[in-house]
Amino acid sequence: MIEFPRKNKIITKLAILVPDNGNEDYSSIIDFVVNKVVSDVSNYIHFPIDSIPEELDMTVVSMCMQLLDTHELLKPVDDRNDGVSSLSEGDVSVSFKTPAEVYSALQSVNSITDNFIAQLNSFRRVQR
Repeated sequence: MIEFPRKNKIITKLAILVPDNGNEDYSSIIDFVVNKVVSDVSNYIHFPIDSIPEELDMTVVSMCMQLLDTHELLKPVDDRNDGVSSLSEGDVSVSFKTPAEVYSALQSVNSITDNFIAQLNSFRRVQR
């Protein structure tokens, strides 16, 4: 996989905006999220990863923050709202998603939401 040349700058900005609160997997999660967002942006605007315009760096940071926040990736598993797969009231039954199910769901998430389409469309090329 082609490495995003400004990945360390993006990670540094994220570390300031989304500080590590003792999560032992913090750096792995941040790395995964940056790779996912950069890949999604690259696919959407039809630029190779190593050619994404520098003007989109703040958009990439914002998209990473949104992905981390909406999926509560840095919260402890016990505090997350997305870990429950089913609830029953009679005789109280709670089923939790396995880590594989959570990872699978995250892979299918589209990090490009309506909040960022207008910014990305300014850079998008027509694919031939």
